[in-house]
Amino acid sequence: MKFKPDFATTAARFEAWWRGEVLDRPPVTLGVQPTRPYRGPVSQHVTLRERWLDAEFQVATAITRMEQTDYLGDSFPILFSNIGPEITATLLGCELEFGEHTSWSKPVVHEAGQWAEISSRPPDFQNVYWQTMERATALARERCDGRYLVGITDLHDSFDMLAALRDLQLLCVDLLDCPELVQRTALHAANIFAEAFDRCYRPGTGSTCWTPFYHAGPAYVPSCDFWCMISPEMARDQVVPTKQIEMAALERSIFHLDGPQALKHLDTTLALPGLTALQWVYGAGQGPAARWLDVYRRALAAGKSVQVIAETPADAFAVLDALGPRGVWFTVGECFATVAEANAFLTAIEQRSRG
Repeated sequence: MKFKPDFATTAARFEAWWRGEVLDRPPVTLGVQPTRPYRGPVSQHVTLRERWLDAEFQVATAITRMEQTDYLGDSFPILFSNIGPEITATLLGCELEFGEHTSWSKPVVHEAGQWAEISSRPPDFQNVYWQTMERATALARERCDGRYLVGITDLHDSFDMLAALRDLQLLCVDLLDCPELVQRTALHAANIFAEAFDRCYRPGTGSTCWTPFYHAGPAYVPSCDFWCMISPEMARDQVVPTKQIEMAALERSIFHLDGPQALKHLDTTLALPGLTALQWVYGAGQGPAARWLDVYRRALAAGKSVQVIAETPADAFAVLDALGPRGVWFTVGECFATVAEANAFLTAIEQRSRG
């Protein structure tokens, strides 16, 4: 890979990590202040919507940003078309609104009875949002020239799709008033997610996405942000069956468990059949990662690897000293000022891993 000449070593580190093992050191992804100026296109779009839906602009700016980036440790260049995480909800009729850095859906289910029609509606892969994503992905592949990996777009699954289609509180009411109807719709959405993933994944090229792991086969990030709103019992009855559909085609998976309110579902998460790893996102103001050692230990004890999102280098060292290097991947949130500082940190991680 031209932007990452030592990528083979990074791929081997991730493969060891997926297996709960360690190569020379744990995988480490980090950022460094750019050492080269940005020389790519500047938006002249009249609206944010125009900018988001301009596949050519998306790809051109992404490639230019990769050209100005130093990929140290196990960070590597990824280009994935991003229309926002609710793109799967557009397959069932949602429109999107755009902000500077994200997008969100406009609910289309206003009465509980509408779930009956949604539960049998075929996915619309011809809508403007999905077509923009596929066009940008095709452009990224055409222009790759061995420089970067083309990742899978950000795909919300089943219940998060339903939450995009319906007001959150009303979806909770629907789960009490008509649970069978909601469950039927969620299973339909899970099958649509599986079809969407299949359209995005290209065999033989490996898998990566917004979570910057690597696996040579099909892999992704199952999640359910909605289940912070429901009990563990309801999660096991309603959500787990959808995860089994969504994860069936994956060789590797890392569950995105988001926020302290989601910890009531930690045991349910770790018991998911075929789950390989846990991404614990403790949230702004809830760090550092070293505060959550018990979560990481429970995951490791269950045979799952963990991604540790460390706030600082010192936070990463504290977790490494407490957990050891096996099955642990570090992502450092604080950007390094120089390449030399980042390399010194990586050397220290390797030395502590041997100890």
